[in-house]
Amino acid sequence: MNMTENNNVEFSTVFHTVLAESPVRSREIIAKRFGIGEEMPLTLQAIGNEYGITRERVRQIVQSGLRNVCRADEDNHVFRNARDMIIAHIKEHGGIITIDKLIVLGGNDSDEHGAIRFLVEGMSEIKFISDKKHPVKNDVVALVDFDIDDWNKIHNSVKDILHVKQKTYTSEKLHKKLEDDTIECKQLEGYLGVSAEIAQNPFKKWGFVEWDEISPRGVREKALLIMKEKKEPMHFRTIAELIDVYGLGKKGKKSHPQTVHNELIRDDNFVLVGRGVYALNKDNHIKGTVKDVIENILEKSDKPLTTEEIIERVLKVRYVQPSTVKVNLSAVAKKLNKKYILDTNVS
Repeated sequence: MNMTENNNVEFSTVFHTVLAESPVRSREIIAKRFGIGEEMPLTLQAIGNEYGITRERVRQIVQSGLRNVCRADEDNHVFRNARDMIIAHIKEHGGIITIDKLIVLGGNDSDEHGAIRFLVEGMSEIKFISDKKHPVKNDVVALVDFDIDDWNKIHNSVKDILHVKQKTYTSEKLHKKLEDDTIECKQLEGYLGVSAEIAQNPFKKWGFVEWDEISPRGVREKALLIMKEKKEPMHFRTIAELIDVYGLGKKGKKSHPQTVHNELIRDDNFVLVGRGVYALNKDNHIKGTVKDVIENILEKSDKPLTTEEIIERVLKVRYVQPSTVKVNLSAVAKKLNKKYILDTNVS
């Protein structure tokens, strides 16, 4: 059996302890329903077909097993430790949490995950929050005394901030914007973690789920998000790697560098500033060749510039060798009759 990470509780052991007095067939049915000993939880119909009983009978057996959780012996320290650990984890997230975040207590063991789900559904200290009544994700649970009206109030205040500012925020900055002393930053993170309308991107910033900065759909949007966060020119191969590093790519597939390159070439948000290196257009990177960049610098300058000054300015917006700038500067100097250049020795 797997010892869960950071604790000595085996939730699958607790599962069998709670159902120790149940008939063997009932234990098997309940285990299949929660995916214990299976690749995934089975449907009521699939279990019914296997045992030659109705869906309703399967449901009744499962419900009977869940009632055993409420009746579990308080003197059973194995059960009590598991229950207390689940409750403590929910409290750490502000009193409300998704099942997916709760089952991390079981490490990577699917049987442990199923056992946690079983215990949660049976515990009287926990209630499920309906997504039909509130804008929360599926499978959200809260402590039984959790006030969902308080959650709605905070959630709506955050939505107002995002609507007005139209920008993403880290938890700390959003908490500061909220100006609400009744909620701590970690609690706010827990509240937002169950929202169906607000989400956090890989760079730990919150925004509306439909925003490209939160849920980028295409390669262009993913590259744009990465470059905005990194705030520096990057090679298209590096961008492709980071798309996968931050979990933005398609599951099980590596991002193809050439696909990224093709998207960057076509999009005006990006400027080629070196061999395969791109920068964001909004960062005042001049489009065109090195010659174009030199002409732009000279024409915008309110005074003549030396060769070294020109090279220095070009290298701020292009990833090229100084010698490349000098070669192009010769041609530009002739075109502009050298009137913008103090020294004429540019070869």
